[in-house]
Parts: sequence; C-alpha cells; structure tokens
Amino acid sequence: MIYFLDEYLLAKNSSVEHAALKRLALFKQFKQPVKILTRDYDRLSVQTLRELGVAQTDVRNMFDYFQHVPADRSEKAVHNDEINLPTMDEVSVDANQSQVTNGDRLRRQVGYIPGTVGHVYYQNFLDDQGNLVECDLWDARGFKSATQYFGQDGLLAFERYYDLRGVPVLDIYYVGDHAGQIQISRIVLKGQTLKEDHEFDTLGELFSYFLDQLATEDSETTIFISDRPGIGVQPLLAMHAAAKKFVYIPINHVLTPDKPRQGELDGFIQPVLQHPQKVDGLIVQTPQQQHDLHDRFPKVRVAAIPAVTFDPALTARSAAAAASKKILFVGWLSPDKQLDQLLRAVALASRQVSGVTLDLFGYGDEQYQTAMRQLADRLEIGSQVTFKGYQSSLADQYPQYALLVNTNLTDGGPLALVEAQTHGLPVVSYRFSYGPSACVIDQETGYLIKQGRVNDLAEAIVRLLKRPEQSQQFGDHARALAQKQLAPEKVYARWQAFLGLES
Repeated sequence: MIYFLDEYLLAKNSSVEHAALKRLALFKQFKQPVKILTRDYDRLSVQTLRELGVAQTDVRNMFDYFQHVPADRSEKAVHNDEINLPTMDEVSVDANQSQVTNGDRLRRQVGYIPGTVGHVYYQNFLDDQGNLVECDLWDARGFKSATQYFGQDGLLAFERYYDLRGVPVLDIYYVGDHAGQIQISRIVLKGQTLKEDHEFDTLGELFSYFLDQLATEDSETTIFISDRPGIGVQPLLAMHAAAKKFVYIPINHVLTPDKPRQGELDGFIQPVLQHPQKVDGLIVQTPQQQHDLHDRFPKVRVAAIPAVTFDPALTARSAAAAASKKILFVGWLSPDKQLDQLLRAVALASRQVSGVTLDLFGYGDEQYQTAMRQLADRLEIGSQVTFKGYQSSLADQYPQYALLVNTNLTDGGPLALVEAQTHGLPVVSYRFSYGPSACVIDQETGYLIKQGRVNDLAEAIVRLLKRPEQSQQFGDHARALAQKQLAPEKVYARWQAFLGLES
C-alpha cells in the first residue's frame, strides 16, 4: 500500500493538498492501491470529503484509526433528544446554539453542525458562575467522539477520545503558560490494561507510532510519501517498522531563494537532508530544483515529477476568452505573492488597454487582502479588481480568462501556472525558483519577467491583450506541450520508476 502523509483535508486546502488529491486520482487511474493519511482530528471529515468528491475509503485519519471508526462510516444526524438533556430543565432552541437553563442558571449549551438543522456538534457544561468546565464533541457521523475538560483559568487541560461504544481510547493532557497559550504535555494511548498503555510527548510521536502500526499490518511493501515536511519528516525518521520512505518537497528548500546551494535550509526539510540514509528519496516538481538538490546533496536520490497531468476532457480557452481583457491570479494571498506589484502592473496596463479586469482566486490573511483592496482603490482600479475567494476547483474558471499572471517571489512549483496551461492560457510570470522556467517558454507560451520589473510585467500583459491572435497562438502551444509532456501514463511511469513499483 502507498500512503500520502498529510496534516488534514479541509474545505479550503492549499496547493499541497490539491497536489496530493491529483496524485491520488492518478494512482487510482492506474489501479495502484493508495490512501491519503491525515493526522489532525476532524469531526467534519465525512462532509469535507463529500464536497471534495473523495471517497471516505481513500482517506485514513490517525484519530479514526485509534478510535476504531470504520473508514466507510456514513454521516448520521444526532439531535437534542438523543443526548440525555435534563428533563426538568428548559431548552431554548436556536438555529446555531440552544441554551439549557434551570431557573436563572444557564447549565448547558448545545451547538449544531453549520449548515444543518439541529445536528448536534458539541455540548458545553457550565459551572455555577457560567464558566465552561466540560465540552462533549460530536462527530458528523453520529457519535460522541471526545470530551474536553477546562481548568479554572479557562484553558483546555485534558481531552479524552472514545471509540464507537463510548470506551476511552486516547487521553491528551495540556499545559498552559502565562500568555494563555497551551501545548500538549502528555498523550496516553490506552491498551487493554495499564501495562499496555503507550505514552507519547507529542502528536508527531503518536503519528510515527501510527505509521509503524500501518506498516506492520501491511502484508506487502509499505510506501510512505510525506506531503507536508512539517508534519511528516520527523515521524518518518523516527519509525521502527520496515517501510519505504519518501519526502515530497512542495516549497523551496532554502530560505534565501537566490542561494539554492549555499542558503540556510528550510527547518522542516533540514532533518531529512542531514540524514539522507534514512529515506529512500525526495520528490520535487521541477528539474531545476532536482539539480540544485543533487549538486548540494549528492547522496540523496531526487526525482522531478510534475504535480499536474493533462486531461483531454478539460475545456480549452475559447477565441472569445483570448480576445477578452480578463486577467487571472490564483494562489495564497500573502506578501510573498507580491500582489502589490501585480496591482501596479494592472494599473499601468489599464492606461493602454480599456476594460482590463483582474480576478484573484484564493484565500489568506484578511489584513493583507484589505491592504491590497485599499491599494487598488488608490491606483484607481478598485472597480476592476475582484477578490473571488477560494474555490476547490477552477476547471470551469480557467477557460474564461485571457491570461494568468504570477508574481510570486518563490515557490516549489505553482499548480495554477501549469493548470492554466492545460486549458490553453498563456502565462506572464516573474522568474523565480522554482516553476516558471520549467513550463513557460518565453515568447512562445508566455513571458518570463525579471523579478521586480513592474513596467516590463505591464508591457507583457498589454502585448497579449492587444494581440489576441498571438495570445491564442501562445495558449494553443502551451496546451499542446502540456498534452505531450503531462500525459497521465508518462507522469505515472515516473512514479513507478522512482518508487520501484511493478509495471
């Protein structure tokens, strides 16, 4: 079995999770047994996976495993009359949270799963002074999953997790500091007797034990691929059971992008590069990063494998879209995306081309987004710029735009850039490590601009918007190359060769 190690799958995911989901679909296409492993506790996973179009049996969660929850357990509603509310108390029902009172005293609060009608999500227990002392947590699959206990300071002190019968299986203890922050101090995985209990100091240690259990249970070779170095590297290195271990690097491996062979290593990736003998290889998205890592760490096996494959069913950009003045940005909305420079370039382009619009898809820091909206207003393009928010799939959006612009400072290989090309969009991008040079052919499928050259960025945008025929040519070429280079069978063959899978 092959397992992809991830922190979570949420309603809003980053490119890390999107890449894992695309890889899951690719492996399943070629009948390769595979699952995504998630570490974090999630009571809404059944809903999230349904929204993502992912089968529950394709994902295994660490808490579900220790709570003995079947992978295919379906969603089930639990209502107030099923949770033993005191019969003598008054229940005031509300859409989001109901209040349980005895006279003037508020005794309990029952909260409901967002978007449902009365499906119990939690039950708070309050003391005589109205302080929260205990909270039962209910899973969307219809069972009481855990109970939280709070200290006099209001901080979480202890959590107890149950199996489907209500038997305690896992305890987590917390300590707080003077700043009101808490951290895990002790984890106890319960056995049949006290002597069989297992104790851990961190979630990472518990995750490593989880991986050991899966590898031990696997009758064939187990392969782990860590998608998030921050949660996967250390647990992989600490494993005892036999398994093949790979680390997928979705980011730049150094903190200084212009010094790939001398710069300080990213802290999450550093351990695996310091102990290369403990893993079977690293996977990156671009040949450039592969070469930089190999030159700096010649003992490490590194493969460059694209995160995107070409799907002929994807809608190609139309001639009408190519002739439009609609610009697209996709990504995390944060300062390292240099959206201020993108907005300035759009403002400059608007002086030469009428009707230019910019749509930004993604989510991020609200303060940063507010600052960017204010900047757009100051540049007098506020009405032309729309923050569209997060969408789990943009397959229907890409074909509607004239081009995609990317102003990242650095990246491990932006998915949106390649996805846009599979739909036949030309790309205007800053040169950075890593990504653009691997898939954009300057002046053939788009334009590559030196970092910080806002005027040049604007000129490239204007050039494509004013010449729809050239834009169509660039886009058609980009799509043709994607079809040739990103064919699923070619990409999967790279995975086969590097992981040592049977053909």
